[in-house]
Amino acid sequence: MLRRFRNFSENRIQQQIRAVIGRHGAELHEKVRVADIVDIDRLDRREQGTYALQSHFDFVLIDENQQAVVAIEFDGPGHDMSHDEKKNAICNQANLPLFRIYGFQEVREINAMTLTRYLVELVLHARVFQQMKADGKLDPSEPFMLSGFIKDNAKSIFDSEFDFVGNANGKLTRALKENRLVDDEFPHLSINRLILRSPDDDLRAFVSINSSKGPIMGTASVRIGLPSPGFLAEIESMPMEIAQFADGMACDDLYENIRLVGTGAGHVVRSADEVLSEITSLGRQGYTLAFSVGGTLSYVDLIEAFRRARVASSFD
Repeated sequence: MLRRFRNFSENRIQQQIRAVIGRHGAELHEKVRVADIVDIDRLDRREQGTYALQSHFDFVLIDENQQAVVAIEFDGPGHDMSHDEKKNAICNQANLPLFRIYGFQEVREINAMTLTRYLVELVLHARVFQQMKADGKLDPSEPFMLSGFIKDNAKSIFDSEFDFVGNANGKLTRALKENRLVDDEFPHLSINRLILRSPDDDLRAFVSINSSKGPIMGTASVRIGLPSPGFLAEIESMPMEIAQFADGMACDDLYENIRLVGTGAGHVVRSADEVLSEITSLGRQGYTLAFSVGGTLSYVDLIEAFRRARVASSFD
């Protein structure tokens, strides 16, 4: 009896990766034995080498020199976490970036950009960026921003498929106008953003915008693990770059909520008080700030709600 080589979610991930790696000159390999990627003779402990001979990576990207660039693990429902730390430790010793995607979040899509594709693009562009610095083509102090990489057929220097913030601001403003919910002349100045991170890599994103019917909120949750950053550790902005996808998800949720409010279905949309209460709860649970930016005209102050919760928890 034959078994399926991939389950449904693994097949989706494989398709998403293959759709973009060609232009980067990378190869995708699946179910690769860890010992075929990592030199087990250089591992700290013998049992790690034994484990490397018996285990595999779900996906590995290989560069033109036949060197591994990044490993991706799909930790779906029913995943056995008992050996995760062993694999994480091996990747850390090999300086190999390792992403863990949890649940079915690989199917999430923002502006035709899936989470899996975003992470692959993030790694491969970061690699090019670091090489350009090493070659003296970029100033060593130049910060990395994936949104700074524009499309091949870009019409301006701001035309990037990775710019979730700029694209979302315009989309949200247009949605307010189309639904006749505009409250002031510059709605984008009221957009408020907050992204929080838990110790186990859960990202919670919150976005608000003013409207003639009060603040409308958008939220999102996604769990993305990077237990072994490898060369990505050299890029200080990497945690924020990963968090940007969660922000894009929250903006999509806000866009849908604007539509619901505009069509009279606002009763199914979470209120600002409910969202602020959630932020307060997360602050007390040990979540930390990943990213925030406050609109100068915003009716709600997301970062202040989080800050107060953190201060209160320190006295508990």
